[in-house]
Amino acid sequence: MKTVIIGNGIVALTIAFRLTQRANAADEIVIIGSHQRPSSATLAAAAMLNSYAEIEAGSLDSELDRYRFELSRNATAAWRSFEEELSASVGGDSRRFGAQSAAGRVSRGTFIVNNTATDDLEDESFDAIVAALDHYQEPYQWVSPRDIPQYNPRQRTRALRAILIENEGWLNPRLTLEKLDFVLQQDVRVTVLDAEARRLLATDGRVSGAELDDGTIVDGDRFLLAAGATVSDILRASDLGLNVQRVFSGVGTSIEIKSPEFALSACIRTPNRGLACGVYSAPYPGAPGEDQDHVLIGASNFISPDRVTRPRLSAVDNLLRNVIDQINSNYYRAELVRVNVGLRPSSQDTYPMLGQTEIPNFFIATGTKRDGFHLSPLISTILADIMDGKAVDPRFSALRPDRPLIRALSRQQAIDKAVRHTINAAYQHGFAPPDGRLDDQIAKLHRDNFERLHDQVGAHDWGIPPEMLDMYRYGHAVA
Repeated sequence: MKTVIIGNGIVALTIAFRLTQRANAADEIVIIGSHQRPSSATLAAAAMLNSYAEIEAGSLDSELDRYRFELSRNATAAWRSFEEELSASVGGDSRRFGAQSAAGRVSRGTFIVNNTATDDLEDESFDAIVAALDHYQEPYQWVSPRDIPQYNPRQRTRALRAILIENEGWLNPRLTLEKLDFVLQQDVRVTVLDAEARRLLATDGRVSGAELDDGTIVDGDRFLLAAGATVSDILRASDLGLNVQRVFSGVGTSIEIKSPEFALSACIRTPNRGLACGVYSAPYPGAPGEDQDHVLIGASNFISPDRVTRPRLSAVDNLLRNVIDQINSNYYRAELVRVNVGLRPSSQDTYPMLGQTEIPNFFIATGTKRDGFHLSPLISTILADIMDGKAVDPRFSALRPDRPLIRALSRQQAIDKAVRHTINAAYQHGFAPPDGRLDDQIAKLHRDNFERLHDQVGAHDWGIPPEMLDMYRYGHAVA
């Protein structure tokens, strides 16, 4: 059996790793992807293993959303054993990758702070997090914000409430990718090609080959397309006759800083806000012999129909200002190490696209947004099972890649959510309405605009996901 995997991000590599665990001596695996990994979502991530911390008000209302949350919780639990499997596969080179250091293992502890930097939508999401923790009996502690290590916000944006989620943590994503690269390249059954796939070729109703950017054709028995935000470009060039929704780039910017006096021992973050993941700071230790006092701060988000390779100045400015105001005012003295841009693969309906297509030997894994790294130990097991023809939880079929668009929100729910998050995002960027009714008038203006957009695209009995409003507005997403 020859398996061709198009993509070399965290999802692609973890699936390849799972397949090598099951393969026999005669099997082959070919991995296609640029070694530079331009705009990699993983390389821009803090790799916070957060499930409960990502909950928003209303995010667990539907059965499908509760199942997706179940997958997220199971992935959090799976990370420790997965990291141990990976380190064991590295073998004698484990110290090279930090297996004995904080960088090379899963660490636990995430503080959620509820501050007054935005509006009361953040209070609702904080309450939703606590309610979910209580419902699922997940360990957490109420803490005084003053007792959070290295939490020193400016007085006007200090938190009034905070909790510590004990089992949600982090690890260094760059080292995880390096370990996966090392393990797979040492396997004689695996061939790694430093190239990008241009399109897929089909013969007699099956995918028969992948054409590379230099014109080389790579044949195989089964094909997995796990190329993140570029999946739609490859499918569009391939003309396979599949009805697969478009995948957009969720552009996220993060910043790595060096702060010897204020290195972190746990993640500190706000709830999600303004259709992004709030503001966070996460430990970012290097391998043994490297700096252990780096911190990753993030993260911005906007949806784009195209690849974006450079950060926007507005994103950098907003991140630096927010982390200094809301996490630690002493970071103004920190050293800038790098600015990262990652393209999170975001499907048109905002749900993951995972599994087998109508073409029996063709599989897709994308659309994970900012959860790709977090979900990868679990996704890799499920996708490997599907590729091997094994039965999986029937609920997983709701995420199949060639499904109809999932319309989880009613029109009214979508418009209400869009208005709340748009205003919330405005507060993040300095919105300060004067006395009077200006804030109400602006909310009505947004609501009227969103109502008209729903009418224009024919969304009469369903709602546009708020993060996709601009994609529908400018014709990149089609109802």
